[in-house]
Amino acid sequence: MAFVLQPGLIAVAVFVGVYLLIMLGLRELTVASLAGVAILLLTNVLSWTEALSYMDFNVLGMLIGIMIIIHMLSRVGFFRWIGIHMANLVKCDPMKMMLIFICITFLLSSFTIANVVTVLLMAVVVIEISEVLELDPRPFIMALIFASNIGGMSTSISSLPNILVASASGMTFVDFTAHMWPMAVANLVMVLFMFSVLRKEELARMRPKYTRMPISPSEVIVDKKLFAFLLATFFIMVAMLVVSPMIGVSPGAMALIVAAIALVVVGERAGPVIREVDWETVISVACLLVLVGGLEKTGVIHDLSRAIIATADGSRVASLMLIFWSSTLVSCFVDNVPFTIALISVLKDMAKAGVNVSPLWWALLAGAGIGGNGTIVASYANIVVVGETTRRGYRIEPKAFAKMGLSFVLMASAITSGILLAIYGL
Repeated sequence: MAFVLQPGLIAVAVFVGVYLLIMLGLRELTVASLAGVAILLLTNVLSWTEALSYMDFNVLGMLIGIMIIIHMLSRVGFFRWIGIHMANLVKCDPMKMMLIFICITFLLSSFTIANVVTVLLMAVVVIEISEVLELDPRPFIMALIFASNIGGMSTSISSLPNILVASASGMTFVDFTAHMWPMAVANLVMVLFMFSVLRKEELARMRPKYTRMPISPSEVIVDKKLFAFLLATFFIMVAMLVVSPMIGVSPGAMALIVAAIALVVVGERAGPVIREVDWETVISVACLLVLVGGLEKTGVIHDLSRAIIATADGSRVASLMLIFWSSTLVSCFVDNVPFTIALISVLKDMAKAGVNVSPLWWALLAGAGIGGNGTIVASYANIVVVGETTRRGYRIEPKAFAKMGLSFVLMASAITSGILLAIYGL
């Protein structure tokens, strides 16, 4: 008798295989996830129609729309403009520059899904400013990475996991931010404290060449009228994402509409902007949604959710801590997107069983945001920024990053656990 693999086993093997390829660095996320989807289709675990049905086009629309606006802002000099302004504001004092760059990066990351692009552009600006002032940029770069990952916790458009959860749970921008912003700010305070204490002596030894940047902020603006238009467009997009549920338009559609209007206005300059969109990330997310769809269709997600319910044994505290700490630990060593997509389906299935999963959404996202600071490979943003910094001649040692990163993760996780338990566990 011929041996036939069960669809559930195929779906699990493919998902785990893709995860291992990514974790071990044997294949890029896009290649691994595309191969996984191809296997599910070839083995008839999913049909083409089913695969398309598992893609969340609201998520993909938001991802593309916000990326387009951020790339447009970078092309007109927005990030250089804000960096020079901030350096001049604190008279190029190293400690004050670090603290203000942390806060600015946190705020920018709070409202841009393209936080990889945001932190990379901020890192390039910081390196350029540091070279003019004859300072070592590495302490500032590490601070930016931590601030970006923490800022990614704060709103429904600040990171890919947040967008995925907001879309899956149906939460509005305001409701989402009301729950996540306090935890993000608490972690921001920890980042500020850690860098101001641990880097105090190093920064005190730095002697900047200037007390004011030799270039004016206005000199880096390529097109002042377009700059003003795009900055206004960005704020309009954020405002429209807030009100989109009230007018019956999905956030993804709203982001694409605003981005399309901006592309029409810039005319012939639209082509390079569209090419700069991180299409690999868009494809990867679509494929990962399909891979988890395979787990959902074959009943694996249902079995996993029942296992979590049984492990927690009806305890809200146990459920919170199980989701939070598993999310934190996994996110310390691999990109959090595949894990988040899988857990979203698990939590949705738990909700069908009558479990109140609202607090668990926040536990999942808090863990993903904090864990992203654990190691260089914990997030795509970390890898890209450290790679660019190294390419420019400033090597950040993985061990040094992990030493500081894991110390922060332990401290932040302990405090965030207390916040979660105080608000949702009692």
